[in-house]
Amino acid sequence: MTNPNVDHYDLKDTFASRRYFTKFSGIMQHMLRVAGVMEAEGQLNRDEVTILTRYAASLTHTFRALSWKYLLVGRETGRFFGSLTIDGHDSGFPVAEELMSMANDAHQAHSHLSSMPSVDALKDKMVSSILSDRSIPTKLQFSLSQRLYYEELLKGDMFWVRNDAQAEWLGDVGKRRKYRLHWATYDSQVNLPVIYMMEVEDSGREALPVDARRWLEVQSHLSAQALGGLKLVTIARGFDEDFADLHP
Repeated sequence: MTNPNVDHYDLKDTFASRRYFTKFSGIMQHMLRVAGVMEAEGQLNRDEVTILTRYAASLTHTFRALSWKYLLVGRETGRFFGSLTIDGHDSGFPVAEELMSMANDAHQAHSHLSSMPSVDALKDKMVSSILSDRSIPTKLQFSLSQRLYYEELLKGDMFWVRNDAQAEWLGDVGKRRKYRLHWATYDSQVNLPVIYMMEVEDSGREALPVDARRWLEVQSHLSAQALGGLKLVTIARGFDEDFADLHP
């Protein structure tokens, strides 16, 4: 199914596609077990594991939405139902363009759902089609899968290509406030989710998360630096240089 000479390929077979999503559901669960082991070994603390767990949950929701979107792959009857494009060279994860497309779909989810029959209505039509036509209602199944896809997007808590920084207060160090910043990106070069955490001390007048000017600048800066080729020390050094009252 894979071709080592091709960076990206499409999952066009029904069973291969469903196996793929089942496999990655297991991978997400394995990530949580690994985080638990790292906590037990002292490599991560409880708060860091909680942050990783939240991102893993977001990734799980993203894969669930994509599994609905491509549920009918390989079962086309004159109409192409789409197929998931994955990175066949580096990661095996969906290519970043899939998440970008999904973000666009999320913005239009309300509009799509308002013009689609309800889940119950689609199921009734499917039953009627089976009984009257004695055939598999593939197009109705596709409509139902897309309905469930948009409903999943409306639930939110997805892992996007860009997941802006959040700040958690850790206490005070003298006159400075201490925060743990965490943010994430979906690296388009290797098609992998990357999660960052950094502790900073804040000597500014106003607390960082409620400082409208600094906080927006910090989020923009960290998202711009979330590149797979940059070392963590490079990110921390650039942050220290750009924000005089924030100290990694």
